[in-house]
Amino acid sequence: MREKKGFLLQTVQQMNAGAIVSGLGFLLYLALSALGQETAADIAAVALGMVSVYVFVSVALGRSRDKEAVSYSLLWGTGALALLLGGCGVLTVRLWLGV
Repeated sequence: MREKKGFLLQTVQQMNAGAIVSGLGFLLYLALSALGQETAADIAAVALGMVSVYVFVSVALGRSRDKEAVSYSLLWGTGALALLLGGCGVLTVRLWLGV
């Protein structure tokens, strides 16, 4: 993939690193929840949920630009993490707001 300047992740290496951060973020959220650290888990869910959705959007747009460079497994993996962690973040915010 050609490197362009912009807000989203551009290279496959950046996308892979983003997927790793999203995966570690989900593990961090699970660990904090299991340890009973509710406030820290809530903050992690919201912050890292936004990161995982950002990474997924970057990968999806990268896949639409260059199908050879960005694999389906990266797209599906980041999509699954965005659903899991983003969903936890959304549910956390709804709980805070009492909606």
